[in-house]
Amino acid sequence: MNNSASAAFKLQNQVENQGLRQMIKVLPIAIAIIVTNGLVFFLFYKRKSLRIKSNYLLLGLAVCDFLTGAVNIPYFIISFFSVVPSRMFDQFAFWFYALHTLTAVSAAYHILVITAEKFLAIAQPLRHHIVTKKAVFKVLAGIWFTSAFIAIIPLSWRNAKSKSLALIIHSSFCLALVFLVPYVFMVYAYTVMFKVVSGRKRPSQHGHKQRLQKKNKTDRKCIFVFALMAAIYLCCWLPYFTLMLIINIKIYTKSNDFVAIEKATNAFAVIRYITSATNPLLYTFFKRDFWIALHGVSVRRNSTSSENSSLTQRVQFSLRYFSVKRQSRSLDSSKSANNTELSQL
Repeated sequence: MNNSASAAFKLQNQVENQGLRQMIKVLPIAIAIIVTNGLVFFLFYKRKSLRIKSNYLLLGLAVCDFLTGAVNIPYFIISFFSVVPSRMFDQFAFWFYALHTLTAVSAAYHILVITAEKFLAIAQPLRHHIVTKKAVFKVLAGIWFTSAFIAIIPLSWRNAKSKSLALIIHSSFCLALVFLVPYVFMVYAYTVMFKVVSGRKRPSQHGHKQRLQKKNKTDRKCIFVFALMAAIYLCCWLPYFTLMLIINIKIYTKSNDFVAIEKATNAFAVIRYITSATNPLLYTFFKRDFWIALHGVSVRRNSTSSENSSLTQRVQFSLRYFSVKRQSRSLDSSKSANNTELSQL
């Protein structure tokens, strides 16, 4: 009895120590995600110039990333501690899987639509007029509806006998249609956009040539930013979908060899969450309109603080001036009183 209790106590300590190690790894990432995406929300609120149709797609991606830091990472941390009752563990595991699937699918489709919008603007500018603000809102609603539908599909077979097989099919579907197919289009789109930008003819007029070179530089920079976002997503979420598929296959085959998979999952946990912090950093510090808005807000705050400090200095100078004047008046009155007394004597 004592041996079993001691073994259970040691196992609980091991689980809690592992939970603390994971919390130390991912909690700073969660804070960075909330801060960086909160900065995007703040800039959208403060600057009306950012509220254009293409940037609303980036705002949708920021919402998805914010949910990763505010909801998914806390869920991940809780899973390492013995705080969930055993009778509720199945529900906890289902919603853990559903929430991570929701944000993964949403992020993939947001980056896909962002790439498609840029592809129309550069490669097919005559068709870019179909991208209106109303159309963008419809696309965003469709992304979230599709992501939620894919995420909660496992709810329909949660109590079925063939649940393990259904989860394998679901993981395979996500890997193929949520990850691989969009990436084929992304690679194609980036290749075509780079060829279009590189192959533009340069007119002989000096002024037109400068404007075209500036536009080409801007387009190349945008392509670089979005391609980098897609590459980071590839490195972060391809392991996630692949590991989910492997885990579901092992559950279906009733394999007990989860040690290697668990180590791999914990190793990629930090990597897969980093994408939610790097996306807002990329389009805040590399995209021109976001950079101008951020610079404008910081300059305005510095000017306001300098104005406040100069106003404080002026008030302090005025107070000192009146204090010195008051003292001089009192000295003059005392001197005049003394002179009067001496004259009387």
